[in-house]
Amino acid sequence: MFGLGKRICGFCGGKVPGKRALRAPDRNGAYVCKACYAQWEREGRRCVECQTPVAGAHDVGAFFERRAFGHADCGGMKLFA
Repeated sequence: MFGLGKRICGFCGGKVPGKRALRAPDRNGAYVCKACYAQWEREGRRCVECQTPVAGAHDVGAFFERRAFGHADCGGMKLFA
């Protein structure tokens, strides 16, 4: 009602409840909504940096400057639920 507990997505700028956002603890106040994450999954989960699929035990990272996802090992910030 008042927007309390809402997080602002660093990719789309939308306001979402905290349980619908992933956070990057390496950066203060950095969140990504699960809708942006789901869109990336539908597009094939490719790393924006190295263009290979992010699969299996790879840690997913967010590139906030590019507004894209990829491997945390390629320089993205790890995301946590």
